Amino acid sequence: MRGECTDEHVATLRRRYGEKRLREAAVRRAHLNYQRIPIGHSPGSGRVKFLLAQMHQTYYFGFSESACILSGTLLEQGLNYALGAELDRRGPLPFQRGAEKRWLQSRQDLLDLELVDMLELAHAERIIADGKVLLLAHEIRWIRNMVVHEKIPVFRELDQTHLEMKVTKSRRGRVRYARVLLARAEVADLLHGEAGRAALAAAELTAYFCVSRTRMVLRHLFDHADTEAKGSNESGGSLLLWAEP
Repeated sequence: MRGECTDEHVATLRRRYGEKRLREAAVRRAHLNYQRIPIGHSPGSGRVKFLLAQMHQTYYFGFSESACILSGTLLEQGLNYALGAELDRRGPLPFQRGAEKRWLQSRQDLLDLELVDMLELAHAERIIADGKVLLLAHEIRWIRNMVVHEKIPVFRELDQTHLEMKVTKSRRGRVRYARVLLARAEVADLLHGEAGRAALAAAELTAYFCVSRTRMVLRHLFDHADTEAKGSNESGGSLLLWAEP
């Protein structure tokens, strides 16, 4: 009975994820055109690798909202990993939130921080020294928060060279917004062909933005982090379906 039941589910999955779906996934994967990220083997690396592989697969198969949420989760884990390595190397790290001042003594203390706190700490400790990278990380955070609490934001036409997205920065007190820009040339392959205009409505470009920018932030983190096996390129792809060659 189990064999027959399994065969039925296999047939269903083949219909649902047929040749067309696989080709669409291949197009997204080819367009991302990424290089592997050196993550290493320090404590917490396995979690980062697994989330990285999950983010990729979710994006490839067109689950845009899930890809955005996973991007934010991966960013959080990547920061925790890099800050943990810094804590191991230097000892306790100073942390301030408003009038509160304290020392972070252990990796457990890092787990108590919110994503915005980890970003500010990473910037203060020069783990994220580049202001543009810090802005990218906040943009990913804003988009993730909108997907979780409101709806997935989408890019709209701005001019002949750029697309624009309006995101909520904060709802504390007066609501504040930010603009996120994406160059048309960067996503020309996704905007043409069968997917074409539907990419905008389906928020595929939002998912692409989150996935590609999260990779940029992670590369910056791990290029600066003092992690073991720093020269080893590990994407985590072998943990899931899309095993890297």
